[in-house]
Amino acid sequence: MAEKDVVYITPPNNLRQKQKLAGVSGTIDPVWMEAAERSILTAKFDYLEAAQEDMARLAAAYDKAIKDPANRVQHMEELYGVVQSIKGQGTSFGYPLMTAVGSQLARFIEDCGENLSDAQMDAVKVHQEALRLVMQQKMEGDGGPIGQKLVAGLGLVIKKIKGE
Repeated sequence: MAEKDVVYITPPNNLRQKQKLAGVSGTIDPVWMEAAERSILTAKFDYLEAAQEDMARLAAAYDKAIKDPANRVQHMEELYGVVQSIKGQGTSFGYPLMTAVGSQLARFIEDCGENLSDAQMDAVKVHQEALRLVMQQKMEGDGGPIGQKLVAGLGLVIKKIKGE
């Protein structure tokens, strides 16, 4: 089989022409921008309310997993779903520390499997309490030095439980 020269084809970039034909300008209307910012601010307050509900669901799932070890797998599936919700929304609404702690907890559960031992459940409880603290203190952003110490300390808890 004979080798052929590679030919690069660069398609035309006519997006700007299409925008002009559609009557779309290349600028953003300041009124729209202001409305979007107000919407995000409103959503941030809604997030705090939703996160409180998630925290209640997280605590309930944890309590069921502790009190009903025979069905711990099912309760941990519910708990894991709530953790995914918490970690998925935190950064979007100005709480990346919620995302960091939630991500760490989700990875821990994934690594351990759904049928966690009592010692592993203690690590879940510590993470749950950390999430509650972040919400109570409304620790926006990365939480500064305290947030960094919190995440590092939770990492040490996981290492100890795993025997590392």
